[in-house]
Amino acid sequence: MQENEFKRGWTVLLGAFIGLGVGLASMVYYSTGIWIRPWQEEFGWTRAEIGFQQSISVMVMVVLAPVVGRLIDRYGIRPVTAISLIGYASFLLLFPFMNGSLSMLYALSFGYAIFGIGTTGVSFTRAINAFFVKNRGLALGIALTSGGVMAYAIPRFLTPFVAENGWRAGYVVMFLIVLISTPLVYFLLRDRPEDAGTQDNGEAATDPTQHGVPFAVAIRTVTFWKVAAIFLFISSAILGLIPAFIPLLQDAGLTAAESGQLAAVLGLSVMVGRLFIGFVIDRIFAPYVTATAFTLVGLGCLSLGIGGVDYAIFAAIALGFAVGAEVDLIGYFTARYFGLLNYGAIYGLLYSIFIFGAAIAPLYTGYIWDVTGNYDLALMIAAALMVPVVIISLTLPRFENA
Repeated sequence: MQENEFKRGWTVLLGAFIGLGVGLASMVYYSTGIWIRPWQEEFGWTRAEIGFQQSISVMVMVVLAPVVGRLIDRYGIRPVTAISLIGYASFLLLFPFMNGSLSMLYALSFGYAIFGIGTTGVSFTRAINAFFVKNRGLALGIALTSGGVMAYAIPRFLTPFVAENGWRAGYVVMFLIVLISTPLVYFLLRDRPEDAGTQDNGEAATDPTQHGVPFAVAIRTVTFWKVAAIFLFISSAILGLIPAFIPLLQDAGLTAAESGQLAAVLGLSVMVGRLFIGFVIDRIFAPYVTATAFTLVGLGCLSLGIGGVDYAIFAAIALGFAVGAEVDLIGYFTARYFGLLNYGAIYGLLYSIFIFGAAIAPLYTGYIWDVTGNYDLALMIAAALMVPVVIISLTLPRFENA
């Protein structure tokens, strides 16, 4: 059964890997820090004003994530992701035409978020969960490792490229990456094993996509809101610090290349974190893994906030590990606690709650820098928010089909 899962699902795993890597929550998110200083210098925008761009796009995603989840439940993954990737790429191509108007920045951010929500885990984790049961955590980790690839490659290569060729050229590169990836994703993805012609005889009766909790029942459970609270605290703590990491290092006196190299360590940590967490949660009760992982994340934020840039590599590893764990765990918890029948709608609501924190985090993180000239307070807040994450994780119930 375990061998068959990878044999029958490798194309879906590859399609999800590519789609998640080039999506809005990965490639664009990890490039956010690259634009902050060039936009400050060219347009005179403050960091809070720039951070509000991300808050706008995230709020759009908060509203649309459950809607897109329902569309996927009804119409399937392939048409939704194809339309999303094409629309999202089109808006990326418009960014180089910005002329200093904040209204234009916000309008473009609003536009790419409308399509970009279909390029996130809302779409791709459902396909993984349908094809993988025994190795679900590992498969999710492998697919989501593409975000780590981008977290490594974007600061490592795009940061110096933009320093040499300008930020507009950077957006053209990202547009081309999405454009090339779209047909690959479309032809590789499937909704369920029988769509790929690989379902073993006798497995149809146990098709995991036909079993699960109704949406209305799921959202009335204490477990749903515990899971939602965990990921809201995580996103509120961490997702403002990731785009601030490169400018934080540059503010401390490091060059763009040096900052990019340290941010690349964060990217490597994302990859390792996703693979490691995915592997472990197939073997150890996932809430215990969650509590342990985010204890270490809190310590990493604390070390950078108190010790300064000398502890940047430890903080990079901790922050990368946090980002490496969260989306894996949202998909895993959704499938294990609520099943796949209404996975898109349930995951979509959990994801929208998760990214609501991503709307708040860059705004207050940027404001803290504007007022204090550093990110120390933001790092302290992040460490403090890991306390309820650990406590709530330890109160989650056992899975029914453990």
